[in-house]
Amino acid sequence: MCKTQCLLAFLAISVDLINCWDIAITTGDQLEFYTNKTRTNDEGVRFRELTALAHDAVHHMMLFVDKQNDNASIFSYNLLTKKYQPLVGKRSSENIQGLTIDPVSGKMFWTDTNERSIYWISLWPRSKNIYGYLLIKMDDEIPRDIAVDSCRGYIYWTNTNISKPTIERARFDGSERTTIVDTDIHMPVSIAIDQRTKRLYWADDKEGIHYSIESSDLDGKNRQQMLTGTYHQPNSLTVTKDSIYWVDWGFRSVWKLSKNATNADPEEFVQFNNEVPFGIAANYKIADQTENVDECKILANLTQNNTAVNDSIRIPKDVGLFCLHGVKTGQLECKCSAGYTGDRCEISVCQNFCLNGDCSASSDGQPTCKCRRGFSGTRCEASVCYSHCLNDGECTVSEAGTPECKCAHDFEGDRCETPKLIPTTTIAPPVEACNCSAFTSESKSRDIFVDSDLCSTGWDTVRDPILMVLGTITGLLCLVCALLVTKILQLKKRPRIKRRIIVNKNVTPLTARPDQCEITIENCCNMNICETPCFEPRNAIRPTLGDAKPGKEEKRNLIANMESQDDIY
Repeated sequence: MCKTQCLLAFLAISVDLINCWDIAITTGDQLEFYTNKTRTNDEGVRFRELTALAHDAVHHMMLFVDKQNDNASIFSYNLLTKKYQPLVGKRSSENIQGLTIDPVSGKMFWTDTNERSIYWISLWPRSKNIYGYLLIKMDDEIPRDIAVDSCRGYIYWTNTNISKPTIERARFDGSERTTIVDTDIHMPVSIAIDQRTKRLYWADDKEGIHYSIESSDLDGKNRQQMLTGTYHQPNSLTVTKDSIYWVDWGFRSVWKLSKNATNADPEEFVQFNNEVPFGIAANYKIADQTENVDECKILANLTQNNTAVNDSIRIPKDVGLFCLHGVKTGQLECKCSAGYTGDRCEISVCQNFCLNGDCSASSDGQPTCKCRRGFSGTRCEASVCYSHCLNDGECTVSEAGTPECKCAHDFEGDRCETPKLIPTTTIAPPVEACNCSAFTSESKSRDIFVDSDLCSTGWDTVRDPILMVLGTITGLLCLVCALLVTKILQLKKRPRIKRRIIVNKNVTPLTARPDQCEITIENCCNMNICETPCFEPRNAIRPTLGDAKPGKEEKRNLIANMESQDDIY
């Protein structure tokens, strides 16, 4: 009896311990639990890269994805026993983004964006197929996150194909597939269901730096935009009785928003420095979810059934695709085949190598490209038409793979580099012979116009006489100017008075008298002593010459009188 009581007490304490956390987060290789913004515990020393996360509140179990595990992709963690267990084997080239579980049926659902599919597996009874079963295969949609409505038997998922994003739902068997939201939405990255309020909540990573947190009824009606903002990059979202939590890759944070708040700012709940958080799950108790909800009676009755996952079927350690294109050389080592690389030989050397051509691996494992027509380069990255045609020419690739240009009408040449020479001559319109007889009174009466210039005889009675008069006047003026210039050139220049000393044989000149003022004929003229013009007679300088011209005698007497006068100065 005492042992039983002790066991019950231990179980009660354990239940209290597992319920003392608010949210759980996957980041890096850790599964972390937080209470009041403080990390209380972390698990996951054996894992590598944890992503999607879900919580089964009935069975106290966490479900999560490890992308880098060798053999399995989805695991469970029992909060009571602290026990991990692989649930789903790893597929080649899988990319699991969303994960959820229905505690009523024991079915687990997940999305694979690479396969554009939704898969499921039964946890009790345990399925023998360790890879799961295909539920819905999509053509254009890209399923991202997934949530389950256990009370009404629906699964909901988001489609992140930005050409036509949607939120859809279907029954657990894939039937009754319906699109419930397809307007005013860009990229719904995460979705959650609140059984108590019968509403959907999702995060929309809008174009550019914008995002929004929105909600609607379970059928997509009565939409409400709870928060809009910028610079957040939401990834996953969860709800509790009073709040909404979401992971933000932009700030490496977890944010919190009250479900009843209007136009309120979100609160930063947890911030990470090195690791980037990925998945998030809230400790939303079943009693709170199903309170006063008639459709959830079956789910509410499961709260006392803590059935653990049947572990009778295990995933062998040698199962899986650890070395996808190679052979194992050790427990965690691979020898890759030629043309592949990576820890599990999962990466082809040709992946995204040839941009415009076909890639193949050579014998030494190096990628080589066979370019499509019109491209060249090691990776077929260069177009032969790049910057080939000038001046807005249109480039095409010939059958031989060479570029050819179709030039605009103003250019020519192999590359449209030469401007065309446009002829400037114009063809004059033909001139019809003038028929002046048409310009008659009859044509005037019929309003026929005849150009009088074409019918003229060549003489204008006003213009031509004026031109003749102007020409005659111009000729006369030119003749008068020529005569005046000739007359001016024939005028005699004034003789230049040179400095001379007059010597008289019989009389001592004034210039030789020391007691007299020396004066010359030039000084006489410059001093204005003489009333008459001063000049030197030619026969006084050169006596041997013949008789002088008229006035010679007067000039001689003038000079003689000047020398015979007493010095008045």
